[in-house]
Amino acid sequence: MITEILLAATLAVTPGWEVVPLTPEPGNLVATTALSAHDVWTAGFAVDQEIVDGRPTVTFQPRTWHWNGKAWSRVPVPPLADGRTGRLNAIAAAAPGRVWAVGDSWSHGRTSSLIERWDGKAWSPVPAGDDPGLDQHLYGVAAIGDSDAWAVGSTADGEHTRPMARHWDGVRWKSTPLPADLVDGDLFAVAASGPADVWAAGVVADGDGVAPLVLHWNGVAWRRIALPSTAGLGQARVQALTVSDGQVRAVGDSTTDGALNRKPLVFRLTPWGAVIERTPDERGQLNAVTTVGREVWAVGYQYDEAGDTHAYALRRGIDGQWRRAAVPDAAGATLFGLTRVPGTGTLWTTGAMNGAQQGVPAPLVARLS
Repeated sequence: MITEILLAATLAVTPGWEVVPLTPEPGNLVATTALSAHDVWTAGFAVDQEIVDGRPTVTFQPRTWHWNGKAWSRVPVPPLADGRTGRLNAIAAAAPGRVWAVGDSWSHGRTSSLIERWDGKAWSPVPAGDDPGLDQHLYGVAAIGDSDAWAVGSTADGEHTRPMARHWDGVRWKSTPLPADLVDGDLFAVAASGPADVWAAGVVADGDGVAPLVLHWNGVAWRRIALPSTAGLGQARVQALTVSDGQVRAVGDSTTDGALNRKPLVFRLTPWGAVIERTPDERGQLNAVTTVGREVWAVGYQYDEAGDTHAYALRRGIDGQWRRAAVPDAAGATLFGLTRVPGTGTLWTTGAMNGAQQGVPAPLVARLS
């Protein structure tokens, strides 16, 4: 049963953006998806911090929220079994009443995939098809239809971390082979325009560092997409993808000086190759991307000189130029999720901001109409 939580009127902040207050609860909302103006979902995790045997202990529990056009309501996710702690990292909807959320859970040093399915009434766990004896994480999900969905992440055996892709065929989740040379890496995102046009992206080992990784599924097999060299950019990775009207964008970041100095990175992709699009030469990490007509939006966060976080957003206008965009005005904001309401110009972004308890984030939801 969904417990409706009536919320106060949205609070207007930076022109155009509205921050929607949620019931106070420490945590982070890292992904969002929209089917209509009356059917928007977001997923992430709640954080519980307590002192155990004189030491601070942090546990996580999966969380989902739903927007019905008037208010956000927290929709319960079944408690994890055997005292496990876990989180949801991605959410995607094929149609009303058919929503997938994926993530991971862990206990006693072992991490397992977590997959939840919404049937229109309740969330229920679905076996993920994990390989016994391996640590497994799921970071991205794309829903195409009732019998067609993809989830991506990684597996680890203690020596190597390998990218992983799993497919839902309407009955079960099954692993699908990836190119054999991807020994060390992760897949963080997946997006699809149809059964024979699926994209996955993340990072792969490259010499002494890492480099962006993009794969394409043509309905038969996964193939690695050749990307322009990022050697001059240092450590680089892709965090998110969007596919719309034949346009494919992958966003992430690069750095030569550590996390405090990450810079935005954007690829424009085709099945035959890619180009790097020029972005502002400034600090910023991009975690999510979506299209609004002929425009492209991406959000994330950046660090200031003191090491504090601030929301960060870029907008690619119809002139093809990437520029800074206004962001929700929330203290210590980090943006992780972004979606467009189909048929409209409305955007929803999610993430976290400074919470009432120092050092523990609070969920953030904001809307741009």
